[in-house]
Amino acid sequence: MAAEVAMFLQVIQGRVPDRSAMRVQHDRWLAEIGSDAPGWLGSTAGVTEDDRFVCLSRFSSAEALVRLGARTDQREWWARTERLFLGPVVTAEFHDVEIMLEGGADDASFVQVVQGRATDTARLAVLQKELLRHLPDGRPDMIGGLAAVGPDGRFMRVFYFSDEELARAGEHGEPLPEVAEIDFDLRELSGEPTYHDLRHPWLASPPPAGPAAGRAGETSASETGAGAARSAAKAGSEPWSQPDRRAAARRR
Repeated sequence: MAAEVAMFLQVIQGRVPDRSAMRVQHDRWLAEIGSDAPGWLGSTAGVTEDDRFVCLSRFSSAEALVRLGARTDQREWWARTERLFLGPVVTAEFHDVEIMLEGGADDASFVQVVQGRATDTARLAVLQKELLRHLPDGRPDMIGGLAAVGPDGRFMRVFYFSDEELARAGEHGEPLPEVAEIDFDLRELSGEPTYHDLRHPWLASPPPAGPAAGRAGETSASETGAGAARSAAKAGSEPWSQPDRRAAARRR
């Protein structure tokens, strides 16, 4: 079941050869900034096998991100973090977000990020909403998901799995007819998307009863901060159509 929520999503991507150093920065953000970041709802991050860092941070509004980016400690944190990237840092922002089941599930052990671009944003939004509505019926290994479309046609779909082995078995299984039809229409609309597999995701969200401490071993919402937005301005948006594409059938 899909639901539209009041959520602002910022995505940050770039090459990070030293994942250990990035993890240290991530944990530092959680300890020093995330514990007092009003409007931060959680984040999902990690580094792929080819050293591509991906971070998706969820906020209650775009204003919450702006307020975070105005903080001195956030700007200082980003200045140190930015040096870990090899090449440009790329950001994207999404105001319209649909969630499935738990949304960003912090107990996932495997996360798959799907991205691309389409020309018909209205049609894409409808198809993604339908996809999230039907997927849980045929994929018990999926414990959460979200989808977002930007005004320029860029899109993100993020799926959270209890286990990578189960996820691989599920993607090679026979999909529900409704899902197969939606998948076909999505590919007709946007072509083959790009996939990023996070085999060791860093997942964090504020604890229910207070400001954020996040789960030890999770991503810094701040990898997204407004400081990052400044860096991204000089980066452009090329990687949105570049990264490791796969021709594998039946990936979602």
